[in-house]
Amino acid sequence: MQDCCVHHVEFGVRNGEEYLRKFKNQYKFALVATRFTKHLKQWVLLSGTARILLTQQMSPLANSVSDVYHVPWSRLLQANQEPSLSSIDSVYNVALQVKNIQAITERLSRSGVTIAKPLQTASDNHGEVKLAIVRSCIGNVVHTLIEDAGYKGPFLPQFTPVSDSGDQSQKLTTHLDHVTFACDSGDSGRILDWYSNCFGMRRFLISRDEDEASGFVIDSEDIGVRLKAFEYWKCAETGLTTGPNQVDTFLHDHEGPGIQHIGLHTDNIVSTVAQLKDNGVEFAEPPYTYYTEVGKLEEICDIGEDVDLLRENGILRVGARGFGSGNITALWRSVQAYMNSQKENKS
Repeated sequence: MQDCCVHHVEFGVRNGEEYLRKFKNQYKFALVATRFTKHLKQWVLLSGTARILLTQQMSPLANSVSDVYHVPWSRLLQANQEPSLSSIDSVYNVALQVKNIQAITERLSRSGVTIAKPLQTASDNHGEVKLAIVRSCIGNVVHTLIEDAGYKGPFLPQFTPVSDSGDQSQKLTTHLDHVTFACDSGDSGRILDWYSNCFGMRRFLISRDEDEASGFVIDSEDIGVRLKAFEYWKCAETGLTTGPNQVDTFLHDHEGPGIQHIGLHTDNIVSTVAQLKDNGVEFAEPPYTYYTEVGKLEEICDIGEDVDLLRENGILRVGARGFGSGNITALWRSVQAYMNSQKENKS
């Protein structure tokens, strides 16, 4: 879809104050606006152009009241079951800034896309915006479509600006880099087709090793994953190997497919990771052998990076133009090891 960009990403959470502290104190996002109603609490955080909206339900009736901005993030609650609070936290809404929202929503409706919230207008003394919410084809994911040309407020109407927005000199991230869906085995093709047909998003290859039909596949003794990428999102599916893994764990804990993670861009990953660690952010550590693989040391030296510094901060190859099998394999194993250690600590 032309003239479309990400407006914000919404987290549905059970403890908004906890997430607020983490984003402000650890990731150095600035709080720029809030919205509190009888049934909802919402906080808007900003770093560069990356906007995060935190939404917490304060009442089981939050899903049944008429709220221009809210749809439930639990798949069970989306199915209009009895009012209740969500049992999970979820990144579930990737809001898109668009032009000519009326034509877009009409076309999507004709194509059979579910319109969760019909086209409405919201306004305040900063101006007005038009918005609608549509359901994606994957899990609990929705997209708020926003036409806000001329709106001068810090976020959206009905949100109150926060004057004490934090120290923007400590900004660590600049914008949203990507969103990754985790889906059932064999489902990535359907998802890519849906986004291509509905939003005109184009497929692109993430590695020179990728096959256009089957995607980028890693199938080894301990890893089985298929990756496919298109504008704004990446799809990861599992099922190539047996045994539990991080995608299967996500699908179970999240009560189905959805957004597994978001990627944030930084201008200097070495200093940013070091600062985030000092701020208390936990990172999954790549396998130590990653930095000693044949040819890896030469690659790192060729781009002028210090291998000891990268190893110390757990950073994979800097300056790469795609995702090589070595990077993805190391990333998969580091995340899997981190999840296993977290599970052991809880037991």
